[in-house]
This record gives sequence, C-alpha cells and structure tokens, in this order.
Amino acid sequence: MEAEALMVVIREPRTRPTGALRPAVRGGGRWQAWGLAAVELLVAWQAFSGGRGLMTDTWDMPRELLVRTPFDDWVGPGWCLVLLIGLPHLVAGSVTGAASRWPRAELWSIVGGQVAGASLLVWIVVQLVLLRVFFFLQPVAVALGLLEIALARSWRLRRAGASAASSRSPRPG
Repeated sequence: MEAEALMVVIREPRTRPTGALRPAVRGGGRWQAWGLAAVELLVAWQAFSGGRGLMTDTWDMPRELLVRTPFDDWVGPGWCLVLLIGLPHLVAGSVTGAASRWPRAELWSIVGGQVAGASLLVWIVVQLVLLRVFFFLQPVAVALGLLEIALARSWRLRRAGASAASSRSPRPG
C-alpha cells in the first residue's frame, strides 16, 4: 500500500504556487524581446517625429512629389505616417515591453513584431513607387523592418524550442 502511495506522489505533476508571476514554461528570448521593443519604439518615435515634420511643413518638401498620390499637400502623408507606422509600432513596442511581466503577451508581441516590420517594408515600397524618389533613410527603414521581423522570428523559434525541451523532460516511472 505504501509503495502505491509513493508512486502517486512521484507521478503527480509539479505545480507552481498560485501567486507565481511566470508560468512553468517560459519561452526564453529575453534579449530578442528587449531588442524588438527597442526597435519598435525607435521606429514609433521616428514616425511621430516625421509625421509632425510633414504636417507642419518643417522640411519644406516639394509638392511636385505628390503628383502620383491622392494628396495636395504633405499633411495627409504625415497623418498616414503617424497612423500607419507610428501608432502600430507604439502599440507593438508597448506590448513587447509588457511581455516580461505579462507572459500571455509573448505571442501578441511576436505577431506584432512581424506585422510591424512588414508594415514598415510595405510603407517604403509604396513610398518608392508613388514618389519615385530615393532618400537615404529608406534603406535604414528597410533594415529596421527586416530587423523587427528577424527578432520576432528568433524569439518565436527560441520560445518553441524551450517549450519542446520542457515537454521532453524525463519522467520517473
């Protein structure tokens, strides 16, 4: 009888205390998360600054560049930059930053990083197609978009590897 009771105790899964902040299996990827959050927030800051610069005509951009666009002045493109790049990157960076304290945000952070990076790439392609002007910051934006996608992918793969490793742990028996 005692041997049977001992077997039950050994096979009983280990649980964490109810007040634990982190789940039993954390996906890892701490440096990817912080790197991704930093890039997302940097892009958001640049998009808000750039949008404001376009809306206030700080840069004195020629209106002739807008011929192939639906806009007559730079206010519309400024708002597009803020709403399509700045705001999503701000949200993604905030969620990614919160993922260290809110583990359920990890998946949203990874998806947000990939979507944010892809949106930046699409923004630059549309900009090149419509404006037909090359600016030195466009390759920088492409590099940042690719970096966001790479960091999110690396984080996802590391998280999947950590989950797989913990599920393969040997069990007594």
